This record gives sequence, structure tokens and C-alpha cells, in this order.
Amino acid sequence: MKKYRGIGVMTGTSMDGIDLACCDFVSKGKSWRFEVVAVESLPLDDIWRARLANLGSQSAEVYAKTDVYFAHYLGKHIQGFIEGKGLNPDFVASHGQTIFHRPEKNYTAQIGDGETLVSYLSCPLVSNFRNKNVAKGGEGAPLVPFGEQYLWPEHQLFLNLGGIANISWKQRAFDVSPCNLVLNQLVAAYGMAYDEGGEIAASGDVHPELLQALNSLPYYRRKPPKSLGAEWVYDPFFKTLGAFELQPQDALRTAVEHIAQQIGLALQRLNTTGQQMLVTGGGRHNAFLMERISECISPLGGSFAATDDETIDFKEAIIFGFLGLFTLLGKPNTLAAATGSSEAVLGGSIHLPAQGFRSILG
Repeated sequence: MKKYRGIGVMTGTSMDGIDLACCDFVSKGKSWRFEVVAVESLPLDDIWRARLANLGSQSAEVYAKTDVYFAHYLGKHIQGFIEGKGLNPDFVASHGQTIFHRPEKNYTAQIGDGETLVSYLSCPLVSNFRNKNVAKGGEGAPLVPFGEQYLWPEHQLFLNLGGIANISWKQRAFDVSPCNLVLNQLVAAYGMAYDEGGEIAASGDVHPELLQALNSLPYYRRKPPKSLGAEWVYDPFFKTLGAFELQPQDALRTAVEHIAQQIGLALQRLNTTGQQMLVTGGGRHNAFLMERISECISPLGGSFAATDDETIDFKEAIIFGFLGLFTLLGKPNTLAAATGSSEAVLGGSIHLPAQGFRSILG
């Protein structure tokens, strides 16, 4: 039996904050389990949220500077987490903030420069998880199914409601539709960061023509593996939504219905009849969204698995910690079936601390 302590760092597409999860990953033969040591979620301040939202249209110099500055920003928070919780991690794994994701054009980019970030650490850092998968013909996403099969072996069906909604089922996985990235932007009309419980959406009405237009977007006709980036959400999704002059609550209500319907259709195509589904991500706390999803999947006779808040809110951070561990162990950490790559690859770049370190390999 071997135990490794790692910290996973996740900043999602919805740009709502930084999730940090310190876990002990324990191996016994080919099986793995994890124990959560400490977690913390830090909201992104308004300045950083604006910087990240607009970075894709900025100059190369601004991009390069922001890549480094964001690494300093992350590094200070990770350092504070380690010191504040009295942790002694063997490694840190940081997903970085996705700015571009265009696998159909053979590139994806996450900022948070690894060599800068590791200067705040006394242990190795793993970053840049997606590029090798794209180089091998994959989507570079989703990567979490690899961790799901090891860390939650009791489940086969997973739904994550983050900035993007994605589904995993028996090593098949794909992005279904936008989720919190759209809902949070729409609710900003009320000066709010998110729609608490989906109460504003519940007060609105579905606009049938908009719903039909959204459901008709070409992405939904593509077969998996497939993935979405923020670029697609802003064009064509928001371009389609912007063609209709709606009250904010009606736009929210229609967006919720669209998300729920697409999830229902995806599960029908996968034939997940009677399966219990583990639902995680910020959208799991949106009671109205969960109600609409439940209604849309009811013909399948499925149900939602019971889980705890740590799993709901930190599952992706936990998994990226696990992916980083496999990088350091020199083992593949992706599923070709989930990403569409030509083979399972070992993703991630290793960055070493300035003052030396204790290797987890002994």
C-alpha cells in the first residue's frame, strides 16, 4: 500500500473561483481510494474575472503577461492554503484557466504559467494537461472520466454541471451543453453572481422559438467524442440568444429548459435506463435546474445518487490532483474512448521547485 498527498487546483469555465482540494491518494494493487484532507474555494475577484473574460481578444503581449500574472495570483493562494492548513503535499496539480479550446483546429490553451507558479512551492507541480491529447488527435477533454473510474468505482454514470455540462458513461464522455457559464452571465442582469436555487429562472416563461433555435445548433447533431469551449458559448450560443429580445427571467428559464432537454436527450442516446447518476458541480445546488433535469430524464427511470458537498463542489479538483499523480508516476492518465485520441496518453508538464524537493518516487 502506498500513499501520496497531492493538491488539485481547478478554475473552471464559469470563472466563479479557485477550488483547492488536498487529498491522500492510496493505492493497493490496481485499486485506488482517496481521503480528503482539506478543501477551500476562493472566489475570483471582479478584476480577474474581467481580465479572463476578455483575454481571448487581447494582444499576444497581454496574453503572455496575463499567463504569468495569473500564475502569481494562483501561487499566492496555493501557498496560503498550504500554510493556513498546515499541509505538506508531495505535489500540486493545476488545471489552469482555459482561454482557448479549439481541438478541431488542433489547439487548446490554459493560462497560469507552471514555471512561475512552482516558484511558490517546495514540491513538484503538474500543469498543461490537455495539449498532448490534442496533439494525438483528441478533444483534450473531458479528462475527468479517467479519475472517475478509479476514485468512484461504485458509479458508472456521471453528470457534471459546471460552466459546461458534461456526461460520463462507461468510459464514454462528452460535453453536452453550456451550463453555468450561460446561467451566470444571464443572471448578471440582476447584479447577481448566480441564480440562488434557480429562483429567478423559475419565475420566467419558456420562449418556444428561442428554445427551438438553441436545440437546433449544429453542435448537438455531432456524435461524441466532442467538447465545448467558451468561444462556442459566445458564438453561436449567445448570438442565437441575442436575436430574441426577452426579459432576463424568460431568457434564464429558456436556458434552463434547453440544458435539461439536452441532458435528457444525451442520456436517451446513451441508453442509460434505470441508472443512478452522480451529479456534481455548482449546478447541483440549483434546485430548479435539478428539477427540470429530473423531469427530462424521467422516461429513463433513473435517479440521482446521494453524495456529499465535498464531492459536489470539489470533484474536478480532486480528479486533477489524481491526474497529476499519474503524470509523476509516469503512467497514462487519459481515456482514448472519452477524448477521441489515437491512444491513451500521459498528459501534463512537470515543473520542479527552485530549492529542490522530495520525490514521491523515493
